Amino acid sequence: MADLTPASVRRMVAWAVGPCVPAWTVLLLLAVVSRLSWTAALVSCAIVFILMAILVFARLADFDRVARYAEELLVNPEAPAPLLETSATAQRLLSALTALRKLWADRRGEADALAKSRQDILDSLPDPFFLLDRRRRVVSANAAARMLFELERTTTGRDLAGIIRDPKVLEAADLALAQNRKTEAMFTLPAPVEHTFGALIVPLSATAEDGTALIVALHDQTERLKMDRMRADFVANASHELRTPLAAVLGFIETLRGPAKDDAKAREEFLEIMLKQANRMTRLIDDLLSLSRIELREHTRPTQAVDIEALLRATVELLDRPAKERGTTVTLKLLTPPPALGDAHELSQVFHNLVNNAIKYGGEHGRVEITAEVSSARPPSMPGRGPALKIAVRDYGEGIAREHIPRLTERFYRVDTARSRELGGTGLGLAIVKHITNRHRGALVVESEPGKGATFTVYLPLAA
Repeated sequence: MADLTPASVRRMVAWAVGPCVPAWTVLLLLAVVSRLSWTAALVSCAIVFILMAILVFARLADFDRVARYAEELLVNPEAPAPLLETSATAQRLLSALTALRKLWADRRGEADALAKSRQDILDSLPDPFFLLDRRRRVVSANAAARMLFELERTTTGRDLAGIIRDPKVLEAADLALAQNRKTEAMFTLPAPVEHTFGALIVPLSATAEDGTALIVALHDQTERLKMDRMRADFVANASHELRTPLAAVLGFIETLRGPAKDDAKAREEFLEIMLKQANRMTRLIDDLLSLSRIELREHTRPTQAVDIEALLRATVELLDRPAKERGTTVTLKLLTPPPALGDAHELSQVFHNLVNNAIKYGGEHGRVEITAEVSSARPPSMPGRGPALKIAVRDYGEGIAREHIPRLTERFYRVDTARSRELGGTGLGLAIVKHITNRHRGALVVESEPGKGATFTVYLPLAA
């Protein structure tokens, strides 16, 4: 060590103080070459270590604050950024985290807006709608589905089997997932009112980010099935109603051509019956055509002002002969009714059917009362608000049992089929009244008790 020259020492010191050698190394080298006492060198090294520790711990504190801030962001995206003291590197890291937090917030806002937009679209659909994952759990449901199945707004994670307890739908959903193809199923909800639904189940080509893999759309088939049954019943009833008098006419024709060919008395009797049956078929065909025309125009509301008092008086006059034949007294109690908004011909048909029914079913030597007045309130079944014209036709006959009243306006429905045919009814009169009243945006109310007669009340909107 003593052979070292000052020049060599300076070279060693220059090497030691280079950028790659720490300060404590320089101090130790100086002590080695006897340029510095070991005591001074060790004290100097201790001071250097202390200063370095203070500097390092100060910087580590900043990095610790940044780490804690990152952990808080996982729990609270709105956590405030910490204040740093010394480290420029930590400050750069904090700035990057803050920028990343803003980017996350923007992306989250976009995702929330997209999810809300999708939910709004689903909620606007009138049919019930479900989105399911591959385990048949609900990802989302629209407002119609939540209302139908009485679900909470948050139904995520619930198995479809807990909502639609019908094996056909569940099997169709499993089949759609297994074979990746569209399936369909029909099911019935028995309560609170029985409804039949068709379920269309469509798998997605790829699972969505929220887990959606299956779309289940429900469509209420109740009305369509009901209309199909009504159409079939109507055709069957119309065919039966026409076939019965036609069969009678054909039978009498065969009799007149055969055994009663030369029997003048039988001929007159049979011709009278044939005329009656032919008239029955004519009335039935006229009513069918009338009902068809009314249904075609039912969506168009009449706009004429009709004198109801004149129509009622004309109806009573027209039915005077049938009333006298049955000994029925028809009384008009009109409190100067104002004009109603409607079609005079169709309303005349309504009053004719109602008064004619009252005369027929009011019994021999019965009594029929017709009233017309302004009512301050409308019945619940009548659209709109404000006063309405109330026309009531009341008889004092046998009355109608409560269970029959809801079905009186059905086509071909009769409380007493034999008696109705005997009196010449077609089973379509009240159906025509109902459809005409609906076209006029009015209402038909039936009130009756067995043994106390029946009251048929028509409500019509007043003309301006």
